[in-house]
Amino acid sequence: MNKIATMFVVACAAFSAFAAKIEVAQDRPDALYRVGQEAVFTIAVKGDDGALLKEGYAKWTLDNFGTKRFGSGKANLADGNPFTLKGKMDEEGFLRLNVSAHTNSIVWGVGYDVDRIRQSEPCPADFDAYWTAEKARLEREVPLDPKVTLDTGLSKPTFNCYRVSFATFGGKRVYGFLAVPKDSSKAPFRVRVCVPGAGPGVISAGTAPDEISLVMNVHTFEPEATHAEQKAHMERQNAALAKRFGLPNPKAYCSLSGIAESREDYWYHDVMLGINRAVDWVCARSDADLSQVTYTGSSQGGGFGLFLNYLNGHFTKAFVAVCAITGHYGYRQGRQSGWPRLIDGQPAAKRAVAEKNAAYFDGVNFASRIKTPIRFIVGFADNTCPPADVYAAYNVCPSADKAIVNAIGSGHNWGAWYRKNLGKPGSCNFDEWLRTK
Repeated sequence: MNKIATMFVVACAAFSAFAAKIEVAQDRPDALYRVGQEAVFTIAVKGDDGALLKEGYAKWTLDNFGTKRFGSGKANLADGNPFTLKGKMDEEGFLRLNVSAHTNSIVWGVGYDVDRIRQSEPCPADFDAYWTAEKARLEREVPLDPKVTLDTGLSKPTFNCYRVSFATFGGKRVYGFLAVPKDSSKAPFRVRVCVPGAGPGVISAGTAPDEISLVMNVHTFEPEATHAEQKAHMERQNAALAKRFGLPNPKAYCSLSGIAESREDYWYHDVMLGINRAVDWVCARSDADLSQVTYTGSSQGGGFGLFLNYLNGHFTKAFVAVCAITGHYGYRQGRQSGWPRLIDGQPAAKRAVAEKNAAYFDGVNFASRIKTPIRFIVGFADNTCPPADVYAAYNVCPSADKAIVNAIGSGHNWGAWYRKNLGKPGSCNFDEWLRTK
């Protein structure tokens, strides 16, 4: 298992004439503890000049990334800065520290018996049969109908960029971009597939000189010309879905829609299967090197990496970061469920149906069947996709070639942390790993 440890993270916020800084360190460099062991946190609050502040207060809480509270308090900086806090957990999971001082705040997390973390909800007995049947039904009922259009405006001197789309259930299509190197003498090319994180999606794609790139959005509308237009279109789509399915939040993202009606009504159902056949299509190209078909994705894209590496047999390696759509049942263990809080986000009267259907779209259950070489990254301070939910997926993955990088102090936006720690002992260069046979 690859583990990266870092001792400090700095968060900044404007306060009067200076920017307050909060630094946190734990007493174990790897931030990993056994159940019952005490974790000691050292907190320093500094001004913009780096000097320790001698006035004001720092408020803190300790919990399990959920409803279990282990302590709270307020430290007078005049009485000591830095100051220490202690906490522990009596079950596997993650202990979360929240600290606020002046106008700034920081989240920190440490793990307890992380190798024992599991999700309490069992995988449905007909999970494999269901997805095998749905893939076959799509091929039987809906022609692929690929549409490929060269976009000269998005193409560059080294690659051609194509707008692509493929049919899926319900008369819908999935849309994305295919980038292909122009120098065909270097074919066959490695293939890389990506699904973006949650949001409007992409409006273009690029690629390396030796790589075919397929990027697929989760939205079933043709990508717009600008990011602003793309965002506006997504918001119209999401508002219509929220109204149709009676979601409590009228601005809810598409990922919450339909799960309380049926498995087939869930938004990702048709999208997942449509993108899966898009992968089959690109791998059927004569210039595709099937010995190097890789996947990369973060957040929503991380969750789709688990989906697709189960649904599709072409992948040879995968990198998934801070996986969303994973750990839907964390709330049953008193901890926060993974984004998008699929069950919590449903109308109360419909949650029982959502609870039954959500298991068929949980990254934990897809991960439990993945044998592809795979690398994970988990943010120990991630409030969006909490670390226990990512570890629940990692721990049940049966791949003989798997590893996880522990981004200590990192929240959901792990990129800066990754770049800062790249090259340190125990680190993993994911792009380099994906490119190595």
